[in-house]
Amino acid sequence: MSWLGSFLYFYLQMTIDDPGKKSRLSEFTKEKQLEWKRKMLVFSFFLAISIVIWLLNALSKEYTTVLKYPVAYSKFPSEKVLVSEVPDHLGLKVTAYGYPLLSYKFSKRPIPLNFPVSSFAMNRMPGDTTKFYILTRYVRERLERQLSSELQLQEISPDTLMFQFANEVSRWVPLEPNLNFEIEKGFTVIDDVVISPESIMVTGPDIFLDTLHVLSTERRFLGKLDKNFRGNLKIANYPNLNYQKTAVNCAISIEKLTEVQVRVPVQVVGLPDSLRIQTFPQRLTVTGMIGLSKYERIVPEAFRLEVSYGDVLQNKSRLEVQMKIKPEELTSAEFYPKSVEYLLSVK
Repeated sequence: MSWLGSFLYFYLQMTIDDPGKKSRLSEFTKEKQLEWKRKMLVFSFFLAISIVIWLLNALSKEYTTVLKYPVAYSKFPSEKVLVSEVPDHLGLKVTAYGYPLLSYKFSKRPIPLNFPVSSFAMNRMPGDTTKFYILTRYVRERLERQLSSELQLQEISPDTLMFQFANEVSRWVPLEPNLNFEIEKGFTVIDDVVISPESIMVTGPDIFLDTLHVLSTERRFLGKLDKNFRGNLKIANYPNLNYQKTAVNCAISIEKLTEVQVRVPVQVVGLPDSLRIQTFPQRLTVTGMIGLSKYERIVPEAFRLEVSYGDVLQNKSRLEVQMKIKPEELTSAEFYPKSVEYLLSVK
């Protein structure tokens, strides 16, 4: 029998559906799995012991490393305000055994170091009376006392801390509402948006307050209004400033619009004293929409309709009319006709 025939014979014997063979194969597989599990358990046990021994040995050694430590500044010079950016963490180069270093690494929120600025010698920057610097090598001993006794502080970075101070002052600053809203069709605002108080006392660095002319409220969206609005507006947050209060009252009064009509005379601009012009018509009808509370303000004297004598010099048969003045409260203002005929005569 050739080698190919022998292989086929062996393969067929292995694939014959023999329950006895399957049972022996299953038992063999289970024994192998149990043996493998026992070996892995022994291996894992000795591996864990090795790791523990290695870790204990490593932690018993002394190391030098840099820890990023949070810092809290306090005790600024009296009547002064810090206006510069200062680092919120210091790099501390320390020497310690592995145990306290590992404890720090796993500490989520280490207690910040207290840095009383006025307790240290501050050097003034040449040519600037507002800027000072502190060399951190002179504060090492005081900061080290706040650390664990197991940590020996070697160096602090940065080596220099810069501070800029300003005088703290207070003054009244006007407020400005920052609102986004629309008025429903057929309505209008009775008066401007009213806020109370209109100004507040603000305390902060003089270099900021000297250039601050108005405080704005936080932006607020009111949508479309068809009725009065009453509410509070929060004052926008300005860094380094303290407010007398954090919110103001706001009022927006809404009323319905009504249509008005008024007859307004036409004025001639640039007419020589020796001439006279009579327009046809002499008065034009002006229409518009205005709030009910301001209806009585619509009188002819509140308008000015003009034609120009220059159009006469150009031999135009009709003079174009322009509305130069109208009440601010009047909306959709229109007049008719847009041009007038005229008769020119000598006085």
